[in-house]
Amino acid sequence: MDTVKQQQVLDQYIDQYKPVIDKTLKALRANKGNLHIPYAQFLFSVIDYYGLLYIVATTRRFNKRDRNNFLDFFASSYFPAVDRCKRSFLYFVRNGLIHQIFSKASSVGTSPENKLFFKDTANGNIPALNLDYLDKVTIAAIDNFSNDLKTNATYIDNLHDILITTNYGLNDHAELTSELAGSFGGDINKVFDDCI
Repeated sequence: MDTVKQQQVLDQYIDQYKPVIDKTLKALRANKGNLHIPYAQFLFSVIDYYGLLYIVATTRRFNKRDRNNFLDFFASSYFPAVDRCKRSFLYFVRNGLIHQIFSKASSVGTSPENKLFFKDTANGNIPALNLDYLDKVTIAAIDNFSNDLKTNATYIDNLHDILITTNYGLNDHAELTSELAGSFGGDINKVFDDCI
């Protein structure tokens, strides 16, 4: 394995984000009784992000907005086999929470049950996403995927080629430049000015 490529991939896509993920989850866990929606939204964002990395590593496909990043990552061996058949329903709940701020006729909560969904008996036995469980399996999945990056040369080569050589930083800087050009004539200082 090319250790320079590996270090570049780990620095750019894993090491700089994992401490932010850990810190955010610590705060969300401490307030999970009051923050179900942001807690779920954050976990979904983590799955989306690592799903993109997983898809690039395994298939060399790069599309930040492809729903299959989420679906295929959740269907992978990184998540429990007992939950993989629920990936489409989980994505359905995700879309409700991300795009409507509500969970599309289901609910979100916490439960000591060791299951992805539990019956929300307070709301007519509708499916409720168990944040405790989703947190646990998501962190295990991203940790296991990150550990595989330490030994899987193909993953590193694919990620480096697609996300370092071709689309460095997921093109965030290029996209920012494009947005600034369209919205502010390329002048970043206008972001700080009042609209007139």
